[in-house]
Amino acid sequence: MNKFLIQLILTVSILFVTADGYSKTYKIGCIDDYYPYITTSNNGKLEGIIIDWWNLWSEKTGIEIEFVPLDIQSCIEKTKTGEIDIISGIFYSDERAVYVDFSDPLMRMRTVIYLKNNVKIDSIQNFNGTLNVVENTLAHSYIQNNYQGLKLNAFKSYASLIKAIYLQNIDGFSYDIPNPIGNYKIPTAPNGYYFFNTLFTEKLRPAVKKGNRDLANLIISGANKISDDELIEIAEKWKMFEQDKTQIWWFLSIGFGLLVIIVILLIQAFKTKRKKNHLTGIETKNDWYKIIDKGENDLIEFKSSYRWDYKEKKVNKVLEVVIVKTISAFLNTEGGMLFIGVDDEGNILGLDFDYQTMSKKNSDGLLLALTNLINQYLGKSTHKFMTINIISIDEKDICIVNIEKSDKPIFLSKNEKEEFYIRASASSQPLGLRESYKYINSHWKK
Repeated sequence: MNKFLIQLILTVSILFVTADGYSKTYKIGCIDDYYPYITTSNNGKLEGIIIDWWNLWSEKTGIEIEFVPLDIQSCIEKTKTGEIDIISGIFYSDERAVYVDFSDPLMRMRTVIYLKNNVKIDSIQNFNGTLNVVENTLAHSYIQNNYQGLKLNAFKSYASLIKAIYLQNIDGFSYDIPNPIGNYKIPTAPNGYYFFNTLFTEKLRPAVKKGNRDLANLIISGANKISDDELIEIAEKWKMFEQDKTQIWWFLSIGFGLLVIIVILLIQAFKTKRKKNHLTGIETKNDWYKIIDKGENDLIEFKSSYRWDYKEKKVNKVLEVVIVKTISAFLNTEGGMLFIGVDDEGNILGLDFDYQTMSKKNSDGLLLALTNLINQYLGKSTHKFMTINIISIDEKDICIVNIEKSDKPIFLSKNEKEEFYIRASASSQPLGLRESYKYINSHWKK
């Protein structure tokens, strides 16, 4: 059999495999009463900003999707069991990260507290009423862990919480709103309430079953095909907020101001995503060859291994510390991408030697070791700013850590000391105490 015929057979086989891989309909779990992000229309169909985003993703990828309305906990449980493939969008938490892997963010959010107009306090610790949340949300666990003296009531759904707000039956409540950018104000408070304080800012992210890296990468690949104009079109469609027919949701309707905020949020989310892609002047994150060919710079770093010392031909724990130094430097600067299994010249070395040093001698073993390393030196909360994947290039595995800029300074804890690193001159640079103080003040302006 000649070489041409062999190549033809292989090509056809690959096409059939690819077609079969994309032939299934992916089930997407959606919190169905999360207005205006996801809600149920009068005809019983799911709609909202996130639903529009996923429909556009489906159109771009040619992959069929099916929306499954669920509550938050059911989304996570059914993802664990494989009954659904993707969670449309939830906040990151360490507890959830045990069961699901998070993809790149859809939009920036902030979780805030509103209080009744007649309640005047200077601190939430002095609030004597009952604060209301939706159960199993990040706000619920956050308040339980950080404000243990507060009286807390958990509603079963967003819809029941909003009904109580509309009737002004509660003293205060927590809700998720778009995160204002620049000089834009927060959405108008509902009648009878005022904005009191922000609990935390977070990002809505798609999530998949733990270890399903192929699907997480597929989500990212499809998201990269959505343009700025298409994101703006989604936002413009939702300019009808102030005309909500239910009237229960009217307190979130701030007309054009909210539209502008959402447009800016969507554009910012896409530009952040595009910034990662265009750090090296390419069109897609998955075009790894082009990234590697361009070499190291302030936004790209190569490491030959996780812990295997190629010179000494043995395990070298110092190399692990170098990995977390690099990650911390990216977190403290403008983000970037760390490639493990690629040498300084861009040669693909792979991770086989590292795998043999793990108790579980495969990619899962390395991912677990890297996760524990980050937890030890940088803290669990830093995981929300990074996505870790292992991909195959030239039949060799490499690990790619995609890192966003942190919203606060990240110190590396080492031998009971704290070190501070930034990215400069294509390397991780330590700063002294005085330098760190000046850098932090200028980099994270209040």
